[in-house]
Amino acid sequence: MFCTDCININTLEYKAPESNRSGGKVVKVSTVPGSVEWKDRIRFQMSEDNETNLQHAVWGLGTPLAGQDPSRRTLELTVESPDLAVFLDNLDQKNIDCAVKHSTEWFKKALEPDAIKNMYVKMHKEPSKEGQKSTVRVKVKCGDYPTNIFIVQSTEDGSLQYTKGTHDDLARNVKCLVMAESAGLWFMSRQFGMSLTATDILVWPNRRATGIEAFTMNNVTPKKAAANTEEMEIEF
Repeated sequence: MFCTDCININTLEYKAPESNRSGGKVVKVSTVPGSVEWKDRIRFQMSEDNETNLQHAVWGLGTPLAGQDPSRRTLELTVESPDLAVFLDNLDQKNIDCAVKHSTEWFKKALEPDAIKNMYVKMHKEPSKEGQKSTVRVKVKCGDYPTNIFIVQSTEDGSLQYTKGTHDDLARNVKCLVMAESAGLWFMSRQFGMSLTATDILVWPNRRATGIEAFTMNNVTPKKAAANTEEMEIEF
């Protein structure tokens, strides 16, 4: 389901801090108060459907730097849906408000709201230049239990025809329909935030134009070639 239909941000439950496998601190977040079930973590679709507000990959799948975990790579996506933008903004604000409320427990000391706001890494990134779109980053799993990637071949008769894809298909500017989830908040020495992990991605690959469609021309009227030649006249 789309994000605005399936999650009530006001009723999210933030658990007590705990350590993760790498020794860092996390605060798990559940959509069902009192639940510890995996299925009750934050999980949502980032576009309304397979035709409405599909996102674009800004740079393609990122390459991990030296020392970074190569099994989790970053994909930056445009935010096309106004409803998604509102949802992410509200979720960012909810995370900040809860951090202010639990400042002593989460940071071991009382912090001013402005200090916490400055530490928080927003999911919804405002554009850096005029004319650009805002973005959101998701982690793509490339190791064990990888993100499911499907390549759309056609949409004939209103049904999707697709094949299994790979991480190499997450190229620059491809259109995507993404299912994302988050277990909760992560913490570093001077930053904290909420990471989104893509569990499933539908990809509409870029199609390179060939033949006459590859040209950009105005007022073009192609004429049928003569029977004894392979040439074609083009009127401007």
